[in-house]
Amino acid sequence: MIVGAVRDLYVARWGEPSRKAAFRVAGLEVEVYKWNAEVNPEGVTLYATIGSSAHAVARRDTKHRVEYFLGLLPPRDAVASPLAALALYSSREGVALGHGDTVPADGPLWPGTDMRCFLVLRPLSNVIPPLELADGMHVEFMQAIPIFESELAYKARHGAKDLLEHWQQTGVAFWDPGRIPEPTYT
Repeated sequence: MIVGAVRDLYVARWGEPSRKAAFRVAGLEVEVYKWNAEVNPEGVTLYATIGSSAHAVARRDTKHRVEYFLGLLPPRDAVASPLAALALYSSREGVALGHGDTVPADGPLWPGTDMRCFLVLRPLSNVIPPLELADGMHVEFMQAIPIFESELAYKARHGAKDLLEHWQQTGVAFWDPGRIPEPTYT
C-alpha cells in the first residue's frame, strides 16, 4: 500500500519514469526510478528509490518512513545500485538516517568518480513534499548528494550546514557528476 502511494506520487509529479531498476539485498527489495532532466522542473536527471518506505525506520515511530532521491546532470545511471544500497541501509544496519548523515558506498558511486559516499539531507528545494497517508503513515523524501572524501572530512569537522554554506559561497555544482574536489577544505 505505502509503496504504491509513493509510486503514484512520483508519477503524478514527474510522469512515468524513463527507466526502472530493481535490486535485492539480504532479502530486501528496492527499485530506483529515473526521470530525465527535461521532464522535471529541477533541470537535472532525477533518481528516486521506491521500496525503502516498505520498512520502518530503525528507532523511529513505525509510521515514519523514508525514500531517497538525487539529481545529476549529466546522468549517471550506474548510481542506481549505490542509491538502492543507501535506501536499504537503515533496514540492514538498524540505524536511522537523518539530515546531515553520511553513508559510504562499497566503491565509487559510478565508474570514473572518486565519490564514494552520500550526504543525506532534507531536500534543499521543494523537489517532493512529504507523503501523508490516511492511516497516519508518512513518507519523508531525503536528498542524497554524492561527496568526495575531502568533503566528508570537512563535514566531520564543521557540520553539514557549514559544508552546504561553503558550497553555496564557492559555487559548487553538487549535482554535476564530473565535478572535481575543491583543492582547499579547511
